[in-house]
Amino acid sequence: MMRELLTGHATVSIAPETHYFDDLRTTFEAPATQRLAGEELRRVQDYFLAQTHRPFGHGGEAELGWMSRDHLQELADERGGTPDAYFEAYVQLVAKDDSVTIFGEKTPRHVFRIGDILERYPDARIVGMMRDPRAVTASYRDWQNQGGFDLEQDPDHAVILEEEMLRARRSYHPLTLATLWRGQAGSMLNALTEFGPERVFIQKYEDLVADPEPNVRELCDWLGLSFSKDMMNVAMSNSSFSSFNNAHGISTEAVARWKKRLDDTEIALIQSVAKNRMIEAGYRLEPVQPTVAGRIKGYGTFPIALGKSFAANKDRVGNPVSYLTQRLKNL
Repeated sequence: MMRELLTGHATVSIAPETHYFDDLRTTFEAPATQRLAGEELRRVQDYFLAQTHRPFGHGGEAELGWMSRDHLQELADERGGTPDAYFEAYVQLVAKDDSVTIFGEKTPRHVFRIGDILERYPDARIVGMMRDPRAVTASYRDWQNQGGFDLEQDPDHAVILEEEMLRARRSYHPLTLATLWRGQAGSMLNALTEFGPERVFIQKYEDLVADPEPNVRELCDWLGLSFSKDMMNVAMSNSSFSSFNNAHGISTEAVARWKKRLDDTEIALIQSVAKNRMIEAGYRLEPVQPTVAGRIKGYGTFPIALGKSFAANKDRVGNPVSYLTQRLKNL
């Protein structure tokens, strides 16, 4: 939603998820200064070009996307030909509009790389969207493709989407999701303390959908943008429950859906792990009556579920040591 809101402004372009800072970038010792050549050059080019064919992790092919390899290389070479230069060139080319003056990128897991981003780009600003961990868990558990892809032109993508749904199922456990949320929330809140409100802005999802315009106006003021009504006409995309709609607008429909989707045991498990961060972020704990057997099963199966989750996502972790370190340090 945040990407749709900001891209609705005529001078802003937010690229879709690249996962760059938490994936490809972690495989280089000096991503800001290492000029690329040979196989490394091809690997970085293919990484970004494939994402103009299909989203990250969906098996995109570099030669089937809309972006020109020569154009990407030309713009990256002007910036030094480094891995970071390719990230910058990709984000700029995604804009496709000379009127854009503010460029950004949206990857949720970059919340674990806020320090790296602000060190590399001292003038950058971070906008973090925070959502109730119970809603996040319900959404992840029940994720399925709701449209928005041209499967007639790319029928093989349907197979990948089915695999994505299975990956989500294999990764699911309420304690896994709650632990991940606690790390994400901790990273966001710690970044706000460390870097200050001038550089980090946290927007609660629930506040945004409950009263959209005042919240969007506040964000625009923080970014130094004039408010535009066009920003409010966001698409319904990547929802677990609602079909893709290119002009859906902002809805409160998803805020409390978790109360119907999760049982008391799932809610209790989530709250047991995320409690302190939830309270810090202003989320109220739900009084529930979990079964003893359900709690024993939940805690007992957690180590195995954690291993399955890591295995299901092993191709998305970049540098495994760095991946785990960033997630554990803000718990």
